[in-house]
Amino acid sequence: MSPAIALPLAWISEHLTEIEPIAGLSQFGISKHVLAMLFGSTVLLLVFSAFGKRISGDPVPRGPFVNFLESICLFLRDEVVRPFLGEDGDRFLPMVWSFFFFILACNLVGLVPLPIKLSVVGHDGGVHATWFGMVTATGTYYVTGTLAFSAFVWWVGNGIKAQGLVAFIRHLVPSGVPLPLLPLIAVLEVVGLFVKPVALMIRLWANMTGGHALFYAIVGLIFLFSGIWYFIAPVAIIAGMAIFLLEIFVAFLQAFVFTFLMVVFLDGSLHPH
Repeated sequence: MSPAIALPLAWISEHLTEIEPIAGLSQFGISKHVLAMLFGSTVLLLVFSAFGKRISGDPVPRGPFVNFLESICLFLRDEVVRPFLGEDGDRFLPMVWSFFFFILACNLVGLVPLPIKLSVVGHDGGVHATWFGMVTATGTYYVTGTLAFSAFVWWVGNGIKAQGLVAFIRHLVPSGVPLPLLPLIAVLEVVGLFVKPVALMIRLWANMTGGHALFYAIVGLIFLFSGIWYFIAPVAIIAGMAIFLLEIFVAFLQAFVFTFLMVVFLDGSLHPH
């Protein structure tokens, strides 16, 4: 494989699969993905601090961006939370909004072309410079797994609080199951309880990683066919732009899907019937 092809492929593989701590901060566990989450969280704090000031004391928000954020919040309330949990489910809105907007921020941060050169610690222990521009925090299963586990603890904890521990365990198995099938159904239901967060983890991670891999594969055609790059480059760039726009849609979609399923699982935990 020629160096012109090997170098881009190595960078793509590193960008999609590896987590490298930042030199000088590795003892604190600070990596490029952690920095991306901190950046996204900071943006959210700034945006919603301004959002809160704009709507406080004014029942009619002003400005397209404020109205856009409000429409998302109301959509999640009216089309996701209340249909499943009723108006009593409004008490869960702060957590639902927090999950949605944090995942959305992490998804979108990875699309920001912000080139910053950092020194990172490689797997060989050596320090080398890399372009950080940004990475998608939800493109690693460590982050999506933590999000899914946090959501799992949240909906199971609320289910136990609402029903009581004994009733929660008893309601894992539907009533009216024939006695010979009871052990099998019990095992399936218990396994299904733990499969739900795993499905959340894999769904978010795979969708965010898959879109980036497709984008890099299309752009990588320029390097693969370097001898005729002047024919390939326009097609690859146009297709890459289309994939990039699709990735913006996927960022919103996957944040919604994660939040929607989380509410569905909470409903099942609160209302076993």
